[in-house]
Amino acid sequence: MKKLFLLIFILCSTLFVFADDNDRAKETNPNDTLKVYYLNEVVVSSSVKETNELRNLPTAVSVVSPQQLQDARIESLPGLSAFIPNFFIPSYGAKVSTPIYIRGVGARLGAQTVSLYVDNVPSFNPSAFDFEFQDIQRIEVLRGAQGTLYGRNAIGGIVNMYTLSPLSFQGTKVMVSGGNYGQFSVKASDYRKLSDHFGLSVAGYYKRDDGYFMNSHTGKKVDASENAGGRVKLEWQVTPSLKALLFGNYDYVSGGAFPYMHVDSTGASFNEPSSYDRHLMTNGLSLDYTGNGYSIHSTTGFQYLKDDMKMDQDYSPKSVFSINQKQQQHSLSQEVTVKSDTQGNYRWVAGVFGFVDNREIDTPVALKEDAVAAMQGQLDAFTANAPLTISYAHDRIDLPGIYTKPSRGAALFHQSTLHNLFGLEGLSATAGVRFDYEHTGIDFSTESDGGDVNLNFQIPNRPMPPMFVEGDTLLEGSYSKDFWEILPKFALKYQFSPTSQVYLSASKGYKSGGYNEQSFSKILQNALQASLMGRLAEMMPPNMPGGPPADSDDDIPKPTLEEQLSYDAETSWTYELGGRYEMLDRRLSLTYALFYTHVDNLQLTKLEDQGTSGRTINNAGKSESKGFELSLKYVPVDNVALYAEYGFADARFVGSDADEQGDDDNSEVNYSGNHIPFAPRHTLGLGASYVHHLPYGSFIDRLVGNIQYQGVGKIYWTESNQDHKGAALYQPFYGITNASISAEKGAFGLECWVENLFNTKYNSFLFEASDMTTEQVNVFVQRGYPTRFGATLRYTFNR
Repeated sequence: MKKLFLLIFILCSTLFVFADDNDRAKETNPNDTLKVYYLNEVVVSSSVKETNELRNLPTAVSVVSPQQLQDARIESLPGLSAFIPNFFIPSYGAKVSTPIYIRGVGARLGAQTVSLYVDNVPSFNPSAFDFEFQDIQRIEVLRGAQGTLYGRNAIGGIVNMYTLSPLSFQGTKVMVSGGNYGQFSVKASDYRKLSDHFGLSVAGYYKRDDGYFMNSHTGKKVDASENAGGRVKLEWQVTPSLKALLFGNYDYVSGGAFPYMHVDSTGASFNEPSSYDRHLMTNGLSLDYTGNGYSIHSTTGFQYLKDDMKMDQDYSPKSVFSINQKQQQHSLSQEVTVKSDTQGNYRWVAGVFGFVDNREIDTPVALKEDAVAAMQGQLDAFTANAPLTISYAHDRIDLPGIYTKPSRGAALFHQSTLHNLFGLEGLSATAGVRFDYEHTGIDFSTESDGGDVNLNFQIPNRPMPPMFVEGDTLLEGSYSKDFWEILPKFALKYQFSPTSQVYLSASKGYKSGGYNEQSFSKILQNALQASLMGRLAEMMPPNMPGGPPADSDDDIPKPTLEEQLSYDAETSWTYELGGRYEMLDRRLSLTYALFYTHVDNLQLTKLEDQGTSGRTINNAGKSESKGFELSLKYVPVDNVALYAEYGFADARFVGSDADEQGDDDNSEVNYSGNHIPFAPRHTLGLGASYVHHLPYGSFIDRLVGNIQYQGVGKIYWTESNQDHKGAALYQPFYGITNASISAEKGAFGLECWVENLFNTKYNSFLFEASDMTTEQVNVFVQRGYPTRFGATLRYTFNR
């Protein structure tokens, strides 16, 4: 198969180099020219919120067009990594986690610091972020805190996606693709007007692969996957002033997951199931009304997520620890904005937002026979000098738990922009404020199964029936908390020309607090142990050798259960200086931004007991991120385009309170000066595109070649920036190269493509986990994807 691909690639390259360019056909569709889409000149409907034009916003913004997505083969959100400055999405082994890092700000677990909107409908769970792209009209990435207009969880920025409208595009699209590792995908969509004012679109897709990493214990691939879904969109121009849009998206994912392997291995090796299945449904209803000098926009959104995750959490052939997490989430949101619709000097927007979200989580944890054997060893040591033996009655301990996490919120916001400030043409000021409220809570019911954790103890050489100590533990309760935030924004902008500007801005963002359901694994284990030891102590003399000590006073205050579960809100201020310039008849585009972000009550993800008791979120003092971004796009001639995207973010813990509790819960570990983990210091994207038109009447209308280089690093893996032995622990800077050549004839196109052309080796994830059976700390990694190649056939018919 590799030889076949190389032959096709060489043939395409030969045509690409030697085809005659003297009498190339002239383009009649401006959307096909490189100059258009590489200078972001895409059709952009006005934003329902912004009081500045999108291309002239006083903030760092990148707009990605459909052609750019196709050229770079970006088929889901993680594909945008390094394609946009300081934008990075790592792979953590399954779509259950899609953390987004912008400018060194991000989160591995819990609520995100970057929010995602699809056709103005928000997603409330990062498990819903990674889905297959189809017929995207544009993607906007706004970097820096966007709390004033978007509220909670927008500290790092916002990703806005918009899909094609059946009123603006009518046609049919079909795509079939295949490649090595069993890659196969098919997509089809149809857009049409049923009348002059009513449009309908229907789309569907299917995608699969055989997986990329082997599990040596089972002899099968770890991460084979299937993905299918569809979308229906209805758009009705009711009157010249009123338009309605209704859409429904469905996405299904099923397959293996978490191909974690020991750092010294070339493949995974574990015995428990490791998989992820997800059903995701997103619906939206938008109403737009245009009045005399104003417009009203209403968006109602509903999202349903149901998934099932299985993980061998000791990542080894031993039967130690496994988890099976199931969650269901229902989210309902409503936003109404009223916006000025004039071209005068004063522009404004005001709006209200409300949401209700309910997430139910069922997370049963199982301690298997090897874990029970290790715990038995601790019991044997405990009774080494005692005239009795204690043993577990069963070789498995189940720790079930059912949690409900309800939340609701409301907000009022306003933003104004005054142009030609102080009579100076081109100078404008933008100011806004948001009043944001959120109520969040947790209802829990979790207990150990007493039949599984009975202790059997007896005195040797003394005939007596076995006696049992039952360690049932029940934890039930409900906690909640409220968050109130005022989120202001200020910006000054000077517009030198319609295509050149400079701006200065300051904005506040916040990320809501909440409760850790995964904390219950460790809490329940501790409570179970205390229950067993307490009941055992009641049956033993206080001063028996090897037995429990006599009553003692412990003056060290213990945190309450709510304190163990909860974490506080995270807040930030972002300051930014940037600008944009277009020169040489708009063939050269340059944008830059310098930024500084200060975060208080930073939320960090912590591995409990080195990963054997789940992951929790803790507040860890303060952090700051400072750096710059540079984007350069150049079209020297109409059929050649070049681009470069670079971002630098120095994100570190700061201050004397940049610490958290140590492993013994009585000490503090200071991280001040350390790099924030999992966020790259550098992102780099380089690319070139060439369109070669053949003479009229040729068998092929045109050839298109694309090549991209995407690099990221350094990436530190722990808060200490070190491994358990004290050595530096990070992923060095690495880059991967992607390339494609396509031939187009009329409505058809055939593309040959390759990803990670040079088979660059890197780790996309690394963590440390202790082995409770040996008390050793192991290092596990997820490798980056190997070289992948294939071909894609496209058909596009415009009515």
